[in-house]
Amino acid sequence: MAKHNNQAAVLPKGHAERLQFPKLIAKNPNYFGNFPESKLKPIFPLSNDTVFEELTCVGYNPDLGVLEAIIQVKQPTGYSGDECSAGSFEYIRFFVDSGAGFVDAGLAAINVHDIPDANDCAEQAEKPLSYSASISYTPPNAEDCDDPVLPTVRAILSWQTIPPATDPNFNPIWGNHRDCHIQLAPGPFTIQDLIEDIFEGSVKLPPIATKFKAIAELPIPSPDPGPLGLKELAKLYGEGPAAKIVPAHRFGFSEIHKIVNAPVVSSQAVSNKIAEFAALKIDWAQLVGAIEQINADVAFEQLDCLGLEGSAGFERLVATFSIKQQFGYSGDLCTAGSFEYVAFWADWDDKCQYTYLGTVPVRVHDIKRTLPEDLCYTAVLPVDLSQHRAGCETPKIARVRAVLSWSVPPSTTDPDQLNTWGNLIDAHVQIQPGTPVNPLLPKISILGGIPTSQIDPTTGFTTALARFAGNNLLADDLGRACPFGGVVEAQGPEFPGYWYRIQVRDVSVGGSWQTVITPLMLTRWDGTTYISNPVGGFFPYQQYINNIENLLGNWNSSGDDLWEVKIEIFADSLGTPVLGAIPDMHMIQLDNTPPIASVNITTGGGNCGKFPVGTVLGGNFVARDLNFGSYGLGTLPFNGPISPSSGSVQTAVAGDPWSLNTGGMQSCGYVIEVVVADRSIVNSAWGAHNRASAATGFCLI
Repeated sequence: MAKHNNQAAVLPKGHAERLQFPKLIAKNPNYFGNFPESKLKPIFPLSNDTVFEELTCVGYNPDLGVLEAIIQVKQPTGYSGDECSAGSFEYIRFFVDSGAGFVDAGLAAINVHDIPDANDCAEQAEKPLSYSASISYTPPNAEDCDDPVLPTVRAILSWQTIPPATDPNFNPIWGNHRDCHIQLAPGPFTIQDLIEDIFEGSVKLPPIATKFKAIAELPIPSPDPGPLGLKELAKLYGEGPAAKIVPAHRFGFSEIHKIVNAPVVSSQAVSNKIAEFAALKIDWAQLVGAIEQINADVAFEQLDCLGLEGSAGFERLVATFSIKQQFGYSGDLCTAGSFEYVAFWADWDDKCQYTYLGTVPVRVHDIKRTLPEDLCYTAVLPVDLSQHRAGCETPKIARVRAVLSWSVPPSTTDPDQLNTWGNLIDAHVQIQPGTPVNPLLPKISILGGIPTSQIDPTTGFTTALARFAGNNLLADDLGRACPFGGVVEAQGPEFPGYWYRIQVRDVSVGGSWQTVITPLMLTRWDGTTYISNPVGGFFPYQQYINNIENLLGNWNSSGDDLWEVKIEIFADSLGTPVLGAIPDMHMIQLDNTPPIASVNITTGGGNCGKFPVGTVLGGNFVARDLNFGSYGLGTLPFNGPISPSSGSVQTAVAGDPWSLNTGGMQSCGYVIEVVVADRSIVNSAWGAHNRASAATGFCLI
């Protein structure tokens, strides 16, 4: 049981201002001095303050295609309420620079609360608390293995204010930014790559004609490369710049470890290895002695941060580590390279006893680079915390540990054991509040991407200020109620060994129950996927490690009615009931109808007319929907000063006026376009809505 610290807290600078933050900004947008565009004088200059929260690490997993950021929450108060309240949000915006400047890659958010200071069972302070947030990132183009792609990632942390997507240099009031280089997964070797390799330096290839582009991009099948042998490694690291970086006890470590830690001692095996090393002019005994003297060497790789990501029902431990050298990882991207292994341990219930959770391998390679910085990677392990939750009245803080080991996996029985290469780190994390799962009660926890607790049980719309379960982002920026459309995902806890059935019915017309039988593509903990098919309308519950998104159903919705969604649990695929089990049922309002959009020109010759540069054009546009979201109005190919340019209130039925002063525009053909979006959450995805657009043209002469 955690022990609370009784010492009186000294409130840090800015604490009072955080409590009044929305009111202060409403009175003066430049109150803290980070919005000079307003021309208002700052009252309390403050920026990049990390007293309350700090972004400590950013990293990337090339195999999973996931960017991760880890933050630390440091104070007991200043987060807008305890766990029984809404709390506040830490926003993390990711940018990626592949050489042409930073480009927005996405936004994530972490829900944080006031949690009193306390000591754990080992009398260690529980602060700071470590959280992680992620976004999926798939690079637009992938080079082959000959050409490593090492973009810079920037993450910006900002409390209660969303960093703008257009400003990678944004200075938050509370928060900070962190940069790191990452390594992207190489693409396949193509016919184009083969031609370029053959003629490199002797023939300049012309641009490939469009009709041959598809052929040039065809991948050339090749077998997966096996690991380099000792002789190949000795040659690779025995000359050139690598020889000054990689000692023999590094590249020979795997071979030495196999013999020294063999389950059965064999003098013959040792003798054979001594001879193999001697043939390469390497002293076996000297290497064994060197390895015996090394424990937890971090010259080549090092664990940096550890945190827990996700809301209840979608959680995973994330560890970031740095690759520090250009050589010493058993080959470049065109080889098998080697593995960094991260073992995860946890003391979920604060009993001072770690439990082994699993080991995650991350493949690494020799990567020549001119940049001096390290490369940042992440290891990710999904965890099931359904049996470790507590009510919101008592914060549940857990101790976690990550152990890094290169080339050989860490111990699965001793959390304190360190191997030759690597290190360990500890962290405290917050387990989201909730009630332990009763195996007799099937549950839909998330519907259409929204926690079911944030869907009105009567109307089927989202509640005010509802947020997505995966990234904590608002379903609607203005907090308006949202309906659903497209593919509605159902997510919830699994009960391996049991079966379930999801059914839906149209409440508006009094329809009968329809069974959802769409096959599911499920994701395992290692990122691989497989298809789960129904048997007679029933799906088998999977183990959590084989369904880390807790995906239970994909309902292809249609129409605009109010529907009811039901899940039931069964003992087998024949529909044998589970005694005492109660179906879980939820209302959901659909909206699959796109908005209404139109635009026209009423000045002079009207639509498609010709006008002298400097003419003030006018007309009207229509942007309407029963569940209206927003509209955008603009000109193409160059954006002119049209008014209004956007809005979140629908127009009148007959339309609203617009105007465009063409005085600063070039002579050209233009299109005026209006794009309208509703508030419907389409395909269970943040930012996806039903949309419509309309356009009309004109010429400036």
